[in-house]
Formats: sequence, structure tokens, C-alpha cells
Amino acid sequence: MTNSKAAAFLFSGTKGRGTYAFLALRLVVAAFWLHSDIPRWVALTGGSPEANGLVRHLFGAAMVVPLTYFFTLLETLAAISFIFGLLTRLAGVWGVIEFTIIGVPLLLIGNLEQGLGIALLFSASLVLLLNGSPTLSIDGMVAKRLKTG
Repeated sequence: MTNSKAAAFLFSGTKGRGTYAFLALRLVVAAFWLHSDIPRWVALTGGSPEANGLVRHLFGAAMVVPLTYFFTLLETLAAISFIFGLLTRLAGVWGVIEFTIIGVPLLLIGNLEQGLGIALLFSASLVLLLNGSPTLSIDGMVAKRLKTG
């Protein structure tokens, strides 16, 4: 029974024309993540890994590079998940967590321009977490199979 509840949560979603807005949200957040991740992956393959300053402040200098790339890996996987619409709600959980961690310090120090941009990405991730996005997605195909099978 719990598997069916988990499947219902992960693969269900609203239907209708408005779901194209959820598709747009998925693609915007994915584009943001990939835009910020690609330079880090290029630097790593070039032999000069980048260290994220926020990670340094949160976790200390000793773990900054490994944790930067751990978070970069999660971002990249979530972006790919959003692009294909695969486990959109799980990727939304990561978006909510990450954008909270990034956005709150920005807003607290008074950097409203970047903080509000991150707040919009947080909101988009929260909407995707709560609603899913079955339009043009693997989640939608799985949901159809679960209903017919």
C-alpha cells in the first residue's frame, strides 16, 4: 500500500492546459542550474576545481571542494530530472533545500537583487514539489502506465 501511495505522490499531477506553466518552471530552473554548474565541471576537468564560498562558510575550509562538487552533482542531476520530467517532485525537494540555503543568507545581508532571484527559484521548486509536472514528462508517462496497468 505504501508503494502505491509513494507512486501516486511521485507521478501524479494536475492536468489541463495550465500544466504547460509547470513545464516552463521545470525548464527555467533546469537552465539556471546548468548555467551555474557547467563552469564548475569545466574547471574540474581542466584540473583546477572551484571552491564555493558559501560552502566554505557553512562547512569549513577542509571540505569545501568535495562538498562543492557533491552539491554540483546534485544540482546537475536535479536539472536533468527537471528537463526530462523524471521524479520532478524529488528534484523539487532539492531545489527547495538548496535555494533556501543560498537565499536566506543573501536576504539577511541585504543583497536583495540576488536574494529575490533565488527566492523566485525557491518558489518555482516549491510549486513543482507540490504539484508535479506531468506534461511532456517521463512522470506523466509512468502515471499513465500505473493507471492502465
